[in-house]
Formats: sequence, C-alpha cells, structure tokens
Amino acid sequence: MDQETWKLVLEYLAVKEDLSSSKAEIALLEKRLRNWVDEDDDREEQLEAVLLLWQDTAQPPDDGLWKESFAGLREQINQAPVKKFKLLKWWPAATAAAIIGALIFFIAGDKKLLTSKQNQVVWTTKTAAPGKIINVLLPDSSEIWLNSGSSISFPQNLKHAGIRMVKLNGEAFFKVKRDPAHPFVVKSNNIQTRVLGTSFNIRAWKNYRSEVTVLTGKVAVSRDSAGTQSAAVHLLPNQKVTYDTKLALLVRENVEDAKTSTEWRTGKMYFNKTPMEDVFQTISRKYALKVVSDRSFDNCELTAKFDNVSIKEVLRTLELTFDIQYTINKQTIYIKGGRCN
Repeated sequence: MDQETWKLVLEYLAVKEDLSSSKAEIALLEKRLRNWVDEDDDREEQLEAVLLLWQDTAQPPDDGLWKESFAGLREQINQAPVKKFKLLKWWPAATAAAIIGALIFFIAGDKKLLTSKQNQVVWTTKTAAPGKIINVLLPDSSEIWLNSGSSISFPQNLKHAGIRMVKLNGEAFFKVKRDPAHPFVVKSNNIQTRVLGTSFNIRAWKNYRSEVTVLTGKVAVSRDSAGTQSAAVHLLPNQKVTYDTKLALLVRENVEDAKTSTEWRTGKMYFNKTPMEDVFQTISRKYALKVVSDRSFDNCELTAKFDNVSIKEVLRTLELTFDIQYTINKQTIYIKGGRCN
C-alpha cells in the first residue's frame, strides 16, 4: 500500500471506532475503499490483512513503543510521495500493532479509540434442533444454512462491524455478501476461515476433523489455537482443507464436485469412503436418533448416497453392505455384528 492508501484505510478505522462519526462520513470512506479495491484484485487481500490486524490489536501499545513507532512513521510520511511502505510479515505483532496505533493517532488526532464499544457487543445464537435444518439470514444479508444439531452465533451489529465475525459449532453452508471493507470471519473449533464474499461449507463437529470446502470465490483457513494463528491455506472453488487434529496440520486437496458437501441442505446424505463412526453420527443428527454399535466394524468405510429416504431404508442398505443386524427401540438404534467387504 502507498502512503495515501494507508491514510485512507486507517482514517476509516478511526472513524469507524468513533461513536460521534456520522453514517454519511462512514459511508463515504467505505465507498472510497471499495473503489480502491475494485481497481486491482490483489487489493482485497491487502485490505483484509490490515482490517484483521486491527481487529486483533485495537488497543494502543505501551507509551515507549508507541512514541518510537510514531516517530519512525512521521519520518516515512515526510519523505517523497512516491515512497511506499508496508507491514512486513516478519515484523513482531507488537511492533505491527504499534505502527497501526501510531497511524491511527497521526490521522485521527484526539479521536477516541473506543475499545469499550467492542466489549458491549450483544451476541445472538441460532440453533438447528435435532433432525432439523434451518436457514438464517444475517444482519449483513449473508445467508447460512445450519445442519441438524448445529449453532451459529453472531453480533447483533454485524452489519456495521469492521470485521464480520461469527462463531460456528457443527456444520453450516455460507453464502457471504461481498463487502471488501468488512471481511467475514468464521471461528469454528481450532480453525478460522476468512472470506470477503463467496459460498463455502464448514464441518466443525466437536471431537471430529474440521473441513472447509469452497464452492465459489476464495477463502483463507488458518489454525487458531490458544490465540495463535498459523499461516493461512488459501482455497479456490472445488478445493477443501481438512484439519488433522493429531498432527495439528491443515491439509488441502482438490475435490471433484464441491456441491456434494452441501447436499445435506436438501435432506440428502453423501458418503465417500466415510468411516462408519462418522456415518453413524450423520444418521444420528439427521433422524434425531441415538445409534448404539458394538464397534465391530467402526473401521469400515461407506460409499453411498441417500436421497431423502427413511431411516429403515438406510439401515437396510447397511444391512446388505456390512451384514449387520439392527433393532429400533423408541429413539435408539442398536446395531450388532458387521464386517468390512
């Protein structure tokens, strides 16, 4: 980013955090930012990086570091207009935070950095009951489909938040409204998914491997463990990333058709070499039933597709495929025997 763009971005951040700023003032700066982004595709990621760093370091640093960074900043700004500067990836987080803070101070003067405003955020949670799939329209007009037993939490002021942060437990399909000035971030289990506008599916069930699959656009997925983020893995359409909990690694791979990851939205179940333990969990969520197995064939894998069929049809398929025996007692399915083919 050049000097003038830095001023624009950070003036926007300062104005956004000031409760005395008018809607017209904020809208004007947002329009200028969108125009700047539209001039070059690479600028979306540049803007996103600054906004996300601001989110994580919204408080000014200690006085000594603040003054030192501010002095260096003024020296850069006073140089020739063609001089460019940027945050380098290898800078320590504290130094980067100090520079951003100094920029805000330099541009905004005595405007208040109302970090207390962030502490007043009111969160809303939507939950899909067992056996149900629900559609959630967020305040920013993004859409979410929640799978059975999943929940999504989002701030009531999401539409006006600098970073559109939501929290997912379970599985959901997202259609995010594009807004370069307000990156969309999904926190789920130990991963964080960042996006500016796209459609993607996230599986983040407790005690299971998390997966992110992209249908359109581009997302960046990173590990987020104990507040420490790893380098992001970027995904394009028909790519997915899986978080290996044992190795603490994000593994990216191509998929033949990303749409299969979202077929649960229409009541379908799609399994492709899926471990039976995962199959039973999916069946349990979809039909709101408990599955009890003697675990004799948990290591078996199932490849099959079920299109809105009854639970008895599903069990009949498993019976023929794995030679199991099953009984249904009220809300519990008991499975015995079974062997891999």
